[in-house]
Amino acid sequence: MADILNPYADDQPESKYIVLRARSGQEVSANFTLQDRRGRQSAAEYLFHLYSTIKEKVGEPTLDTAAPSPDDQDAMQRLILYSAGAHDTMFGTFNASTEMPEEERNEFVEIFLLACATVIEGKRITIDLQRGVINAEAA
Repeated sequence: MADILNPYADDQPESKYIVLRARSGQEVSANFTLQDRRGRQSAAEYLFHLYSTIKEKVGEPTLDTAAPSPDDQDAMQRLILYSAGAHDTMFGTFNASTEMPEEERNEFVEIFLLACATVIEGKRITIDLQRGVINAEAA
């Protein structure tokens, strides 16, 4: 008889706080409690889809054909910074005044921040589009 091992059995809920600072200096933030690490691959695929869709729309080639591993923090940060920067530039998504309808904007921001919090290691995450960096602190 085979034993089925659950790789998430020891996972504890993890609270995360994430802030995204737009180029204008305005900020959006959220608190999330992730129940386990099961959503990491789905979040990585969402971020990759967003990244490749934006690149396609602006006529840039996308050399990768699949989402990078969520464990590849450098790749995840590149996808996040590119996608957030493009949304900030094109639509002002992370500013109080934006071209997007408010409900659509709020939904996008929440999903985007949740995906970022899911793939980036750390409990306090800052995505700073002014400086083009992501900082993540353990506590």
